[in-house]
Amino acid sequence: MKSLIKNYAFAFFLALSFALFLPVQAEDNNNPSSSHSPVADGELVLPEDYNTAKEKKCMTVCEQWGEDCIINPRTGGRKCRRVCKSFTEECF
Repeated sequence: MKSLIKNYAFAFFLALSFALFLPVQAEDNNNPSSSHSPVADGELVLPEDYNTAKEKKCMTVCEQWGEDCIINPRTGGRKCRRVCKSFTEECF
């Protein structure tokens, strides 16, 4: 009888601890702005209060991306890398 109570207590403890550590996701269907569209690679994502912020911080970001390639004349191998062709300053 004692082992049966211990087994039930252990099972209850496991179920409770499992339920406490599960991530909770609340869906807000009334707020259309909460639905996020997928973000493209390299796209600058700004906070929602971007235009109303009192003190903005500025940083230099890439305005136009390009590619530089080096071709090995002996083997014909090609190595390319992504580089920034022009920079701009964004404040947020």
